[in-house]
Amino acid sequence: MRLIAVEAAGEGIHSGKSAATSVLGTKGVIHGSRTLLMQTADGQIVEPHSISAGLDYPGIGPLHAHLISSGRAEAISITDEESLEAALFLSRREGIIPALESAHALSALRVMKYEPTDVLVLCLSGRGDKDLATYMKHL
Repeated sequence: MRLIAVEAAGEGIHSGKSAATSVLGTKGVIHGSRTLLMQTADGQIVEPHSISAGLDYPGIGPLHAHLISSGRAEAISITDEESLEAALFLSRREGIIPALESAHALSALRVMKYEPTDVLVLCLSGRGDKDLATYMKHL
């Protein structure tokens, strides 16, 4: 079994508009937890960016940070554009409008390596109707 952690790369990991904490983060403390977070050299929080409000956060949970750093989970960074494309695909194909957070996970399927016999489980959490204004603005 492989664990995949999907994170928001905004307009690109090194664009200055990203929330890819596993790549850009360093060890620090946020909200009482020692974890990876996006911060300056002197510990000031760096403003993250993601089209998804639920992924627009400067840190990741300590468990996620540990799983990624120990190699037990793989982090895949997805841009805003890639998540929008995946959401549009699912909406057209299945009639399901995913939340933007889930659209990032759906987009990760395009870059993952797997066999035709593998069983993939993807959780569509939340509803996309809350994100319709964002979808309409960008699509």
